[in-house]
Amino acid sequence: MIFFIPRKYILYLFQREYVVLKQISAMDRPEIQKIVVYLEPDGSDIHLTAAATRLASAFRKDLMLLSLIPDSIGLKEAESKLQHHADKIMFAKPGLSVTAKAMPHPGRKLSIILADELETIIFVAGSRRFKELSATLRSSPIPFLFVNEDQPCTSDFKKTVIPVDMRSQNKDSLLWSVFFGRNNRSEVIAIGANDRSSESRKQIANHLNSLKKLLIKSAVPHKIYRGSRGSFSIQQEALETAGKLGADLMILLGSSYITWLDRLIGLPEEKIIRRAGMLPVLIVNPRRETYLVCD
Repeated sequence: MIFFIPRKYILYLFQREYVVLKQISAMDRPEIQKIVVYLEPDGSDIHLTAAATRLASAFRKDLMLLSLIPDSIGLKEAESKLQHHADKIMFAKPGLSVTAKAMPHPGRKLSIILADELETIIFVAGSRRFKELSATLRSSPIPFLFVNEDQPCTSDFKKTVIPVDMRSQNKDSLLWSVFFGRNNRSEVIAIGANDRSSESRKQIANHLNSLKKLLIKSAVPHKIYRGSRGSFSIQQEALETAGKLGADLMILLGSSYITWLDRLIGLPEEKIIRRAGMLPVLIVNPRRETYLVCD
């Protein structure tokens, strides 16, 4: 007896086998660096996957969809829903390896798990999650990209604006602008603070000179400006400049110190994220040396 299998079922079986093989391949390479995107299990913030997928493709890294559940109840159901999204992404992007993971929220250990266990290089999250993630970010050696979760992200990360202040830790955020320029062929626009003290001006000039050398060495298109504001308000000027120039990424160095006033009215980077609208904002932690992107 001969059985005829409808073509659509053959296509489905082929697609599913392809997806499973990709997942097995990814699991066999746990050391592979990843872009990890933090999603609700119900998929209400699924727009974030567009930004994460573009980053994974640009940096040639694996993509992981991650959900953090309050407890172990509903873990399998959450992972099943994430897996459905992962399957669709891999079918649309055959060259991209995508995995799905749901786990109980680890609390303060999240930064360690992201960096050391999951090999994350960029953690993508919705803008409204900043308060929830701010403590984790302050102990993280990897940057967090905050993206508006209400609308599809159209950013290709091709024009990056970065403010440069007097702090010595700027070297880490500047390095990330070079990573985007080198891996994604992004134009980098650096805006140096216009401080009054000669020591601060010298420090800022050194930062900008070092950045320029790295960008020239990597053949990254760039523009470097002297801003009109000092180190304490250069981030706001950079945000305004990003809007005028049509930039689609802003890189910020987070707060080095947090005062009682910051806790009361919000951190400067939180205000920038709130005002950024559809502009994705990458926050680099000044308290930890950043992990490097492996080529």
